[in-house]
Parts: sequence; C-alpha cells; structure tokens
Amino acid sequence: MGVSIKKGDSTMKLSIFMITNAILAFAAGIILVFVPSLMINGFGITLDNSTRLVGQFYGSELILMGLVAWFARDIKDPKAARGVVGAFTIANLVSLVLAIIDMLNHTYNAIGWIAIAAYAVLSVVYGVYWVTRPAELRDVQPTQQMQQSQQTQHQPS
Repeated sequence: MGVSIKKGDSTMKLSIFMITNAILAFAAGIILVFVPSLMINGFGITLDNSTRLVGQFYGSELILMGLVAWFARDIKDPKAARGVVGAFTIANLVSLVLAIIDMLNHTYNAIGWIAIAAYAVLSVVYGVYWVTRPAELRDVQPTQQMQQSQQTQHQPS
C-alpha cells in the first residue's frame, strides 16, 4: 500500500506502520502463548489456570493480528486495503475502550497505561487512514487503465 500521510516534511507510509504493528503484535503474542506469566504478572494480575488460558488465547489473537498486518502491508487492491484498515481501526478502538474500563476498575497496575497508549496510537493511526484518507483507500483506476480507457474511447469505430 503506497498510501501515506503527509504532515509538514514528514511522510508516514501505512505499510511501514503495518510492519511495525505486525512485529510488535507477533512478539507480544508469542510471549503470551509461551510465557503468559511474564506479561500477565507484569500488569499486576494474579495468574491462575483461567487467566493463563485467556492470556494464551489473547496471545494467539495477537499473533493473528501480526500476521494479518504483515501480509496486508502491501495490498494493492484499494477495497481490500480499506477493509483491513477499517477492521484494525474498529478492533483497536474496542480494545482501547476495554483497557480504559479495566484501568478505571483497577484491574491493572500502572503498566495498564502502556496498553491504553498502545491501543490509542493504533486506533488513531489506523483511524486517520480509514476516515480522513478514504479516497486513497478506494477504488481509483490506476493510471495505465485510465490511459487504455481513454485510447479506446478515441479510436474510430
């Protein structure tokens, strides 16, 4: 996806953000699947069989998120790109709301703010691409197809 956001002199490509998202989600997922106590205890949550199992299931979902972000990083089809970006926006917004609720209910210790910050960044960046850049994620005829179309229209019958 060659989609980018320009602000001043800096340009951030969606593909770079998705690669970063993929690596971090995959790494966190692997930790949660194989060593759930490392991450769960870090949030101040007591680890028992049920929290271990839920942590491992969440880890497998983070692996899924990482894999989808990795394989979708160079989607050329604008409709597919818009769908993936929209799905990431919605999923991260849901996770952000849940993390805030858990923080307000004192489920986490202060480390919970890291989860809130991560979901906020993911929600905002994906949301910016999805909401403010819809033309860049929509079906737009590639230049070559437009040229062929124009040539066909100008040919005598």
